[in-house]
Amino acid sequence: MSSKYLIRMLVLAGSWSLAAPAQALNYYELSVYSYKTQAPGELAIENLTVYTDQGRKDVGGPESNQGLTRNSIELVFGVTNKTEIAGYLDYQRPRGGDWEHAATRLRTRTRFFEKGELPVNLGLYAELNRSALDDRELEFELRGIVDKEIGDWTLIANPILEKVVKGGEHAGSWELQYAASAVYRLDTHWRPRLDVFGDFGPLRDFDGRKEQKHLLSPAIGYKFGNGLSAALGVGLGLTRATEQRLARAKLEWEF
Repeated sequence: MSSKYLIRMLVLAGSWSLAAPAQALNYYELSVYSYKTQAPGELAIENLTVYTDQGRKDVGGPESNQGLTRNSIELVFGVTNKTEIAGYLDYQRPRGGDWEHAATRLRTRTRFFEKGELPVNLGLYAELNRSALDDRELEFELRGIVDKEIGDWTLIANPILEKVVKGGEHAGSWELQYAASAVYRLDTHWRPRLDVFGDFGPLRDFDGRKEQKHLLSPAIGYKFGNGLSAALGVGLGLTRATEQRLARAKLEWEF
């Protein structure tokens, strides 16, 4: 699959326009995507768990999501030396409740040029998210990838455009979001990092500062070898509309 053909498909998917506003910051996907993709035929399994200890300050009761556990299971497969595809199953469990299916997601990620050919490494990510909780709403996400290595540091930025493309009752617009990370290679195993995630709201009319969502999340990653790695982190909400205190854990196995 050529990069030009993939871009045409992503632009066509992104051109869908009659929809409701997107659902804002996705706590199932507190991930920053780097330039690297799975090699052809390579398979990876990832599990991300996020627990909300203290919810939003601008709402009360169960809407704050305090005590909510979210879990996402991802299967990734390398298609070419630059492109991979993946599928996710998202689940959630309120404190004292049962697990329920929250969403199904499909996505593709590709990278451009070879590493080091440009001053920064570039990639593109596209995802369809089918909600199982909100009348089977369908959401589209387009995410850029900008990756730069400076010594032992890797700096990554993911500008994100998101839009509901099916299931909404009102016409809306794209939302502007972001994910970014500064990762330090301490040695062959340890990777301390600082991640940030956020949502400014509709692209044509940003939310007010109090309604925006911004999350600061320090974490530590560890590579065990044989393709197995893990990461643990916390999340601290920077606005009242953001869930205030989270714990997150990620386990990944490449084989």
